[in-house]
Amino acid sequence: MNPLLKVRDLRTTFTIGDSVARAVDGASFDLFPGETLGLVGESGCGKTVMALSILRLIEDPGEIVAGSVIEYEGANLLELSPRELRRIRGGEIAMIFQEPTTSLNPVLTVGAQIAETLRAHEEISREEARHRSVGLLDLVGIPDPDERASQYPHQLSGGMQQRVMIAMALSCEPKILIADEPTTALDVTIQAQILELLAALQRQLGMAMIFITHDLGVVAGIADRIAVMYGGQIIEEATTKSLFRRAAHPYTEALLQAAPRIDAKADRLSVIPGAVPPATAWPAGCRFHPRCPHAWEHCSGAVPDLLPLPPEHRARCWLVVEPHRRRA
Repeated sequence: MNPLLKVRDLRTTFTIGDSVARAVDGASFDLFPGETLGLVGESGCGKTVMALSILRLIEDPGEIVAGSVIEYEGANLLELSPRELRRIRGGEIAMIFQEPTTSLNPVLTVGAQIAETLRAHEEISREEARHRSVGLLDLVGIPDPDERASQYPHQLSGGMQQRVMIAMALSCEPKILIADEPTTALDVTIQAQILELLAALQRQLGMAMIFITHDLGVVAGIADRIAVMYGGQIIEEATTKSLFRRAAHPYTEALLQAAPRIDAKADRLSVIPGAVPPATAWPAGCRFHPRCPHAWEHCSGAVPDLLPLPPEHRARCWLVVEPHRRRA
């Protein structure tokens, strides 16, 4: 099966004064039709910038560096004209942004905002757009959709606002949905409802999805494959089953150990020492080595590639080729 989306050596930088932040620094991955790819990592690892880069939503002082490739159905999105890109953006590749409270327009009703998206991509009347907006609100499980369509974002709860964002993203039945932390700031019950809704809509529409989160527990139940980001790079990629059975990169191991478990016997959660370094000063060699319990002198010198681990598993770590270095 050919990938629907191919990202190769994506590099996105932000230049502020004399400093250059390499927010995404050589990331590559494939997304196949109908699958869900989970993109996980701590805040500051480059997940959201990666998503915005795919849709070319990076604004000054940001720049997608020459040589990067984002190929959708054989066309490099970085080479399309603004008119061609507008056809794809929101129509064939849609995105659910973080924080619906700030993403929705506060002076337009939610129905008008969904209708605006429909009319931007299809030649339909205002009446038809309004009718379909109500249908989309009903599709995402909002009660009394006709009444809700006439309300403003501030009149809706956080969970309903997130459902409106999903309805807007799905309005043109995209082939790819990018969901950027769609359950952040929602309570656990609403999180579960949103995840179930996305999974059901994906099955119904047959779309592929990139699900961005910092929570491995959330992505475990929804993703077919997982790509772990750290320091602007993808440092491990595997099927969900393979990753949870045996994570290969120490960073992924640390994320799994830090996740709360109902069967855990420890009194305290495990923590990852230190913090993600700034994108203006990534460490030499493996970018996780200052925080890694298994690091040795080689880790601070040479940058490892994504090394293969059968089956369908790759990790950017020297422990793949020298496993005896792993400390007990």
